[in-house]
Amino acid sequence: MKHSRLYVVYSTGLFVLLSIVLFIISSRLIAYFQTPEDLSLTTTSENPDITEFYQPAFNWQPHTNEGREMEKHMLKKISNDYFASYYYHNLYLSRGQEVGIHDFYTKVSREKVQFINASLHELNQTIHHTTISHDLKLELYAEDGTLVVLKDTQINYHQLYENEVFASGYYDSAQFDVMLLLEDNFWRVRHKTRSTIDLPKRKVKQDFLTNFISSKKNQFINSGKKWVSKGINYYPAEFPWEEFWPNLSADLLTSDFKLIHEAGFNTIRVFVPYLQFGGAEVKEDYLQKLGFLFEMADQQNLKVIVTLFDFFLGYSVDQWTLSDRHAEAIVTRFADHPAILSWDIKNEPDLDFEDHGKAEVQEWLNFMIKRIKTYDPKHLVTIGWSSPEYMEMLGESVDYYSFHYYKEADKLKNYLNQTYDKPVLLEETGQHSFNAWWYPFRKSDADQATYLKQVFETVDSAGISYNLWTLYDFKQIPDNVVGKALWRKGIQKNFGLIDKKGKPKPVFEVVKGFNNRPVRF
Repeated sequence: MKHSRLYVVYSTGLFVLLSIVLFIISSRLIAYFQTPEDLSLTTTSENPDITEFYQPAFNWQPHTNEGREMEKHMLKKISNDYFASYYYHNLYLSRGQEVGIHDFYTKVSREKVQFINASLHELNQTIHHTTISHDLKLELYAEDGTLVVLKDTQINYHQLYENEVFASGYYDSAQFDVMLLLEDNFWRVRHKTRSTIDLPKRKVKQDFLTNFISSKKNQFINSGKKWVSKGINYYPAEFPWEEFWPNLSADLLTSDFKLIHEAGFNTIRVFVPYLQFGGAEVKEDYLQKLGFLFEMADQQNLKVIVTLFDFFLGYSVDQWTLSDRHAEAIVTRFADHPAILSWDIKNEPDLDFEDHGKAEVQEWLNFMIKRIKTYDPKHLVTIGWSSPEYMEMLGESVDYYSFHYYKEADKLKNYLNQTYDKPVLLEETGQHSFNAWWYPFRKSDADQATYLKQVFETVDSAGISYNLWTLYDFKQIPDNVVGKALWRKGIQKNFGLIDKKGKPKPVFEVVKGFNNRPVRF
């Protein structure tokens, strides 16, 4: 009886083992006999679609390669696997995660990658790396379809961390001779030889200066004359923040932009929410909405400051290519539009220093400035800092300084008591008129008017540009803007020049009068 039971257990175990082996073999056979079209779409649980995380710019030169003719589906497969090799290599260097390394590197190349990582580990160093762009040339596609040789001219960015602390960041350009082998349905890196090169600098014609706002020393220039931005941060009364773009309409913009123009403003500032616009895959309908806003602004002779990457927190190097695709889609689309005053890279990025690291945020900002200037050399670029203390941070990269100010009006002059080498824009300023009986720091409509009178005196004396916050009082404020606290929402609802009933507040006439005064340069 005992032997009989052992036999049953043994037979059952053997059956299970054989089933597992057969399953593995059959799975590999199925994978092996898949068509190339199928394979180009194949991912594994370890290797998901990396385009969700990594999308470097790339361009294949026309194919004049030796060997067999390159099939369209196979070129896609080669591209996907080659870029995956970079993504997983970067992940391995920064986090020590070997996932994907076995899929996209042959044994010989994998050992080199592992050696580099081990060497860095001994020094307590890690490298956060990303490729920014690739210019690819196919040199050989073997007759049997299992070997590819290509030349890759690329731009890279590297961040060095020592003992988990940011040490330095730098760009370089390089050219690689690359050999890829098709193994187990993966195009694996077999060999890479690097040579450093200097990419030619783009020459930009200067004939656009008559059509676009430019800067000279500490002044804006418009059509050859000194110019001051007299602006307003804009959301419609009924549709602030995330409600704006879905509800944008011709009637709404026509009415509001006419009012803004009649109040003496010449500039509006609008915000482009990163995720709402589609992230790396920017939505065509939202691009059309943005273009329509530019056209409507142009009709009222209003310039537009476009603040990109609103509610964006993807500062990590491994996400840079996604923000690059976002910027590329928007900026290249409107690089020639005369209504645009400037691209504002990010609203108040200094507020992200604590959570994301000051150096990391600065590096991303610098990266994005470089990319946007590549896509659009015609328009100005700035950063909307939340505080005047940061006004000149990355000053060598921006075209003018921008800051926000909501503190004591009489102390604003302390930040403007020097001559700057670039134009200065007070990009946001204002005073709320929240007057709830239970709020100890309540302000009245009269307080609001008095505050802006003082601000205008300083602005006029310094001869700088300004943008007020904001045109309307709002009935509702989304929780993700200032949180759920009643007093925070109450304050944010009551910065407008026009109240919730559509009636101009006392401050409206103050602003209108100042806007129509001769500009002091």
